[in-house]
Amino acid sequence: MSLFQDSTQFELAYRQHFSMLVGFAFQYVEDSDVAEDVVQEVFSNLWNQSDQLEVRTNIKSYLFGAVRNACLNHLRHLKVVESHAQVTMQVEESDQTTFMEMDELQKKLEAALDQLPEKRRQIFELSRFEEKKYHEIAEELDISIKTVETQMSRALKVMREVLGSYLMYLILFSLILLLESCRGKI
Repeated sequence: MSLFQDSTQFELAYRQHFSMLVGFAFQYVEDSDVAEDVVQEVFSNLWNQSDQLEVRTNIKSYLFGAVRNACLNHLRHLKVVESHAQVTMQVEESDQTTFMEMDELQKKLEAALDQLPEKRRQIFELSRFEEKKYHEIAEELDISIKTVETQMSRALKVMREVLGSYLMYLILFSLILLLESCRGKI
């Protein structure tokens, strides 16, 4: 048996139960506009699907059950939206913090590099930024491998002193760059 025989029955059910259902929905959603929207949506769905629905209880019980379910669905949806908003905000804050930390790290690194004598800085940059091996640097600069080792050791000591707590970020940043370059080669 169809829920409503005609539009007159539907209209009668709407008029008889609408206000009571809005009050019932308000107990769940605690917002009168949302409560009205939920009840309107329930009635709209009932009208659109009335020829497909079979009600085995009285119409009043069915409507209250449908409104309760719609309210619970609405509340679940709000939780999902809120959770998504919180995650998005956390990611944005994390990205901003990471960007600020990386910017600060870049400044500290530049300050540390500025403290190095020119030749030591050149050796350090060839090793760390251009990823050249010590023997390649020695050949390019026409110096001994031992000199490269000594200059790198001294450069790293200055880096540790100047960068201090940022050293871990520098290592992580270097690893990220290394992983990205490896991905591009695969």
